[in-house]
Amino acid sequence: MSEQNTDTQVEEIKELDEEVGKQPVPFNFFMPMVKALENRIDYNFNTIIQLSLLVEYLYEQLESKGIEVELNEKFNSFQETRLKEMKEEFLKKASEQEADEINKEDIDLEDN
Repeated sequence: MSEQNTDTQVEEIKELDEEVGKQPVPFNFFMPMVKALENRIDYNFNTIIQLSLLVEYLYEQLESKGIEVELNEKFNSFQETRLKEMKEEFLKKASEQEADEINKEDIDLEDN
């Protein structure tokens, strides 16, 4: 879906009549929407698993060649810098309301 179509859809949603928003969602609409969200969650979960496996494989390959990569303060500063860059990029594209919401969030980078 193109960015222009997405923007148009967002504008249409913002213009929904309040009375329409108060009406119950028909079951035949709700179930496909839930299934689509479930598929999206599954896709994202599988992507995370694949990335985790790739990172683990790369670490093993590096260690087998005698290269050890320590996750020390350099990594902490790297992830903080990258997170700041991602937030800045998001803020360029986000609406003012979305930007306010993301600035309020505090992402915990520490292992708990």
